Amino acid sequence: MNRKYNVLYGLFLCICGLFLNSALFAESEGEKLFKNNKPAEAILFLEDEIKNGTASSAAYNYLGLSYYQLGDYQSSVDAFAKGLTVPATNKKVLAYNQGNAYYAMRDYENSAKSFSLALSADPKFTQALLNRANSNLMAQNYDGAITDYERFIIMEPYDEQRPKIEQLVSLLKQEVARLEEEARIAAEEAARIAEEEKRMAEELARQKEEQERLEAERRAEEERLAEIRRQEEAERRRKLLEDVANSLQNTDSTNMTSGTEDLIDYDFESELD
Repeated sequence: MNRKYNVLYGLFLCICGLFLNSALFAESEGEKLFKNNKPAEAILFLEDEIKNGTASSAAYNYLGLSYYQLGDYQSSVDAFAKGLTVPATNKKVLAYNQGNAYYAMRDYENSAKSFSLALSADPKFTQALLNRANSNLMAQNYDGAITDYERFIIMEPYDEQRPKIEQLVSLLKQEVARLEEEARIAAEEAARIAEEEKRMAEELARQKEEQERLEAERRAEEERLAEIRRQEEAERRRKLLEDVANSLQNTDSTNMTSGTEDLIDYDFESELD
């Protein structure tokens, strides 16, 4: 009897477990609509499920994918980002899909960051590594792209895309070398221009100094000549006054007086002339 009871009890627990698992893993209406390729309708249900707290841990991923299918990449990114903050969600998948949404928006820097987040969750997630390499390539981070591509080849040596990736790496290395050479030439040209401008500035300063010196000498010469003219003019005026005074002062001896009204008449000429 006890044995029969134990068997029935065990069967009951199994049936309860099956019902419990079905309840836990049953697809919501939003998830069903997404899987039936009805993203617009799925969004309405998924948003409502999340708002009401009845959403599964996968709801954020389905919501992001639904927005992605409709081409609303920003809402897709936001849905994945919100899912990343919720406990028990698949952070690896959410970050990976967010990276793809950023890539579709041509936001390659954030795309690379999302793929890096996915790789932090799973360092062996080679598809995220390859996508990060592509993001770095599009962001013109060629060194980062080369590193990721070469790492992908090491991790996936038999990948069918390996020949194309190796060819791309070769081209990228050539491009990096070309850019480095251009940068070197540009740096040398910048240094040459800077040196030339320095010499020109020094020459202009020298010319300005020379011009100022010549101008100072010119002013000094003008002042000297002006002073000479002033002295000559003063001498001319003095001479004129002296001549006038001399013309008024008659020193002829015949016009000299002894102090009386009579004039003294000398027989000889005055030596004062």
